Amino acid sequence: MRSVMDAFLHNTPGNHIAFMPAMEPLAARVGGMSYQSMSSDPAQWSSNLTRAGQLLQADALVLGFDDTLLAESCGANVQWQEDRPLITGVAVLPAVAEAINGRLQAAVETLGRLIQTTRNDFCCIAAMTGPVTLAARLDITDNQAGKLKQITVEIARALCNKRPDLLLFREDSSICKNDIGMPQRRAFNTLCNVARYFNIPTAIYVEGYTPKTLASIDKLKMDFYFFGETAEGTIPDPGMFLKLAQRVDGLGVALPFNDVTEALRHAELCRKTLAGKNILFTSAGDLARDTDLDTARAITSGLKSLC
Repeated sequence: MRSVMDAFLHNTPGNHIAFMPAMEPLAARVGGMSYQSMSSDPAQWSSNLTRAGQLLQADALVLGFDDTLLAESCGANVQWQEDRPLITGVAVLPAVAEAINGRLQAAVETLGRLIQTTRNDFCCIAAMTGPVTLAARLDITDNQAGKLKQITVEIARALCNKRPDLLLFREDSSICKNDIGMPQRRAFNTLCNVARYFNIPTAIYVEGYTPKTLASIDKLKMDFYFFGETAEGTIPDPGMFLKLAQRVDGLGVALPFNDVTEALRHAELCRKTLAGKNILFTSAGDLARDTDLDTARAITSGLKSLC
């Protein structure tokens, strides 16, 4: 399992294409508990995510993909509805030294546990909300931008200090609304410099994009680019990534997880369209709590046979 993801991260593709799902809500179900409870308990979070990874034959475990974690630690109010966290109200930024708190603090501890206990079997991916999406979620004003930047640097440093195999920034359609300019590039460069200090590669996971916005996203010069659903809410046509795949170290493409035939058909299309490129398969956002496990396991077993 780990060896396949290691090959992807070193741009030396082997006999199999790596599979890196985001699945923390599903992991809570596997552990027989609510996501709210799990995300406050590092021991259970680590254990359940590992069990889910084993069930789905994943090559990497993604920790912290929840896009409310950073917003909550930055002062946003989060309410739980049907075991899903939702951002409500206006955020009041905390002091920089107090930014790693609550569920985010639990996530940092969970990352350390994962790396200590599962690193021989899985690559461990630390995820955090990207700076553009985070600023949009918090409705940050220009005079708050500097403080938010300091906070995100502290969060990135805390995650990287645990030595994950990859630092992943999750961005939604907020990053696609306007052309990416120097302020956005500087925000990413600062965070990437933190990762480089620890010799950790960086990646971005983007949702809500269009073919026209890919060139703008490419300006960020990440090591790896992963793509969830498009702006239309569909699984992407791998042909739109051909140009980008020629430059980057590796590319991740989402698969549908509600239909075995469709998932494997799309995986085969990706394999043929992006032949010779360094690719992996991921999920379209988090695999939800109500994901059909039999279907998901059939898909992942099929991927191992396909690739």
